[in-house]
Amino acid sequence: MAIAIVLYMNVPGLGVTRSLGKEGVEVYGIDRYPDAVAFSSKFCKKSFVFADPITAPAKLLDQMIELGKGLDEKAVLLPTSDYYTDFVSTFRTELSEYFLFNIPSSSILKTLIDKSQQYTLASQLGITIPATFSPGSKDELMEKGSTISYPAFIKGVSSHEWYSYFENKGFVAHSFDELQEYYNLISSKDLRIVVQEIVEGPNKNHYKVCAYYSKEQKLLALFSTQKTRQFPADFGIGSFMTSMKCPELIETSLKFFEGMGYTGVGSIEFKKDDKDGQFKLLELNPRFWKQNNHPTFAGVNFAYINYLDCIGKELAPSLNFRENVHWLNTVEDIGSFLANRKKGDISTTEWLRSLFKTNCHAFFQRDDLGPVWWNAKDVIGIHSKKALNILKTKKPNSALHL
Repeated sequence: MAIAIVLYMNVPGLGVTRSLGKEGVEVYGIDRYPDAVAFSSKFCKKSFVFADPITAPAKLLDQMIELGKGLDEKAVLLPTSDYYTDFVSTFRTELSEYFLFNIPSSSILKTLIDKSQQYTLASQLGITIPATFSPGSKDELMEKGSTISYPAFIKGVSSHEWYSYFENKGFVAHSFDELQEYYNLISSKDLRIVVQEIVEGPNKNHYKVCAYYSKEQKLLALFSTQKTRQFPADFGIGSFMTSMKCPELIETSLKFFEGMGYTGVGSIEFKKDDKDGQFKLLELNPRFWKQNNHPTFAGVNFAYINYLDCIGKELAPSLNFRENVHWLNTVEDIGSFLANRKKGDISTTEWLRSLFKTNCHAFFQRDDLGPVWWNAKDVIGIHSKKALNILKTKKPNSALHL
């Protein structure tokens, strides 16, 4: 069997690595950081610390080609982050000589990575979105910013560029004046932004539909899930999620995917708006998502389906999955629980009961404990640094809070 090479070995790459490894696929991992969590998985047979796809893409390409030349047959590439997906797309001609992969076309990726273009396309296909605009200048901000409802959410047009400067998904502006302040801050980083009305409702109003399409645009895998909690608690990534069949959202998602001629793996997030009861598109991500081992435990192994499709195996569509399979990221969910308990949205008893329902985890897996110890050391290290910084600045009679 061909080797599978996972690009980006953080939590998304860990899920893909395990999903492939459990099927007997030999997995290599590539990341720019030597301490990436999936390198510690027993299913990652070889680890490569290569150049940064953002700051040194040409060097990374040389390293990838050198790796490809040393393989007996073409390996399957599975990028699990925006910047690695963008890298494979940019150099798809050069990489295709040594590797197999299935990602959306360059034109589709360009449209989806630019959120302003993504929302325009969604509207053209009849997908409901929140009121949204992307100001190209301060004058346009002044013109349109006074017409949108507040609070509003400000995020980057490009997610991976945004995360180069900020450690959050975006900012909440409660007024037009706050919007202008955030605009000035963000534009100083030379980032374009999207301003969007906030879709009101609790975490459980969030849903995700995931799909995989072959190069011939045949639907081969399908999954949908509901968020229970996320971290950060208000605008974050799912920390406790439950598989759930959502026919209305599946129909809408397939309309979006197929309307643009999508290929490869992707996930679409929606949120039900308590103001009008409508499901509204938040975003489509053209890659593996963080909880990608969730459908594996529910009976649909996206990574393996992607792999088999790339090596030319004939596959029957895997469109049915088990409901009420619960996915948990323990560390992030603790943060979500504490924030939600403070707001009175959840009790300790309710939270503990939910944990006992868990079927699969971001880090824990009984037959692969390396990432668990990696995560424990990481958490201890983070809190030790916090404690040290507090002690350095500690005032007399002050308390130590971790």
